[in-house]
Amino acid sequence: MTQRLLTFFLVFLLWAGTAVSATWTDAVGRTVQVPERPQRIVSLVPSLTEILFALDLGDRLVGATQFCTYPPAAAQVPRIGNYMQPSLEAIVASNPDLVFASADMAAPALVAQLVKMGIATFVVAPRDLDSTVATIRTIGIVMGEAATADQLAREMEEAFCRIGKATENRARPRVLLAIMVNPLTVAGPNTLGHNLIEAAGGSNVVPAGPGRYPTWSMEAVLAADPDVIIVSPNPGEANPAAHFTAWPQLRAVRANRVITIPDPDWVYRPGPRLVLGIEAMAGALHGADLTKKADACAP
Repeated sequence: MTQRLLTFFLVFLLWAGTAVSATWTDAVGRTVQVPERPQRIVSLVPSLTEILFALDLGDRLVGATQFCTYPPAAAQVPRIGNYMQPSLEAIVASNPDLVFASADMAAPALVAQLVKMGIATFVVAPRDLDSTVATIRTIGIVMGEAATADQLAREMEEAFCRIGKATENRARPRVLLAIMVNPLTVAGPNTLGHNLIEAAGGSNVVPAGPGRYPTWSMEAVLAADPDVIIVSPNPGEANPAAHFTAWPQLRAVRANRVITIPDPDWVYRPGPRLVLGIEAMAGALHGADLTKKADACAP
């Protein structure tokens, strides 16, 4: 091989090495070409930020929303705006290899803009326990860390299986999960909260309707009269349980079963801490010692 041909061959290998990519299908059926083992990630999804850190990939994040608050190290990631209105300019300035977005974002036009600019954008849609675990596996594959992601997914599946086995033969209390109390917003069917209630051995009192998170009056709560009411503190509502304890005629109040789950992320954020959420939910419904008695099982 002549020196000229050798030089050409080495340049070609260098170019090919930098151009290696893979094509994946995201949660909304889009085909996305992603660089192999992407190194510069922007996350527009708090749960995805948490998943990346759980997979020991937090050092690849170059941008995240202001709601990407867990783990504490996520606070060091440069901010690109809030969840519903991230800054296109800040995303572009971070020079990402890959952007993770959510199908529930209110600004799908942003995804279209990113794609038009040639920025690989992968959309996720984890809405229940199963799709959360599937999303973790998918992220691991896309990021080149399939084995690590599969291990995390298996640990979560084992925890969900363990709680399911422990509650399967118990009576299913009727549950109201209040997202917030001012206004009173509750978790209906086809929500992560509903899925957690069912998986933890309860029955959601909120019927199907036009909205997944309907606003209820106290008259509706009194009519449903749940066995258990579950709340979580949030900004502006440090003690949401007090909203219900003012109504002593409620069955849950009389039985002292207005239960506060200390961190709302455990039940509303589709990520690794759903294990804590289902354990807390099952404990609220069936007793705090339930998880200690639950046997390990293969999902």
